Amino acid sequence: MSKDINEKILEATLETIAKEKISGTRMHLIAKEAGMSQSNLHYYYPTKNELLIALLDEIQERFSKKRTESVDLKNKSFEENLSGLFEEKKDVILNDKKIDYAQFDYWVQGTVNPEMRDKFRKTFDEWRVDINEVLQKSKSYSETDPKYLDMLPFIIVSLMMGASMQYLIDESKFDLDEYFNVARKMIIDFTR
Repeated sequence: MSKDINEKILEATLETIAKEKISGTRMHLIAKEAGMSQSNLHYYYPTKNELLIALLDEIQERFSKKRTESVDLKNKSFEENLSGLFEEKKDVILNDKKIDYAQFDYWVQGTVNPEMRDKFRKTFDEWRVDINEVLQKSKSYSETDPKYLDMLPFIIVSLMMGASMQYLIDESKFDLDEYFNVARKMIIDFTR
């Protein structure tokens, strides 16, 4: 399949999930959104599950690409890279809400779909590895108790996903900038 067709299908899938959630997403709705016949969609993706897994892979690729743009372990300080991680998440929350909504939906689907759960778990594993690489650049990393170091990436992911959840449910009551400023300060203070 050509890259253009695949991108069109995956974008249509994301749009459909944004409107219908995964449980309400049907292949005919994705085909309509993509401007193709359902039989043509099935030619490229025989099952909804295969298509959802492909979209999850695409979302992970987007995150990985963004991360290489926001984190530079060779040329930026620990604080700059930590800020880059939080800015990356803030950008997703503000400019790619569909992806954040889809992430929550994938989490729900992962509770009943083992393949989706495994794939989604791996995306979070990759995220925590990237966060850990940033944490290793802090001056006191080697002096910090290893049990705390093991938990910090999990806590940072929770801070980021918690921001998504709270902001997306009520944007008017949640100051995203202030939240990430406090989160950043907490992590910096903890790693000193």
